[in-house]
Amino acid sequence: MAYLTCPWCLTPQLVADEASGYRCYTCSAEIAFVACSSCGFVQTVSKRWTRYTCGRCQAVGELPRRWGYEAGAIAAKVQGTGQSWPKL
Repeated sequence: MAYLTCPWCLTPQLVADEASGYRCYTCSAEIAFVACSSCGFVQTVSKRWTRYTCGRCQAVGELPRRWGYEAGAIAAKVQGTGQSWPKL
């Protein structure tokens, strides 16, 4: 089980290792996992965002319009939390 942080409310959540996303128990946000195109950092992001700021290199990334299952971005590989763009 992965112990991940929701990017909206920053509440820790237990998520199955092979999951490609989850719904936060506290704020009900739909959360997915994405790898940064610049540095490869796998992080949690909200599905409602259109862009995100990487939690490691601070690069701005585009989120897909349609979410599918990406084998590289599963809960077991998540290293941190992305931030909304522009940062609030």
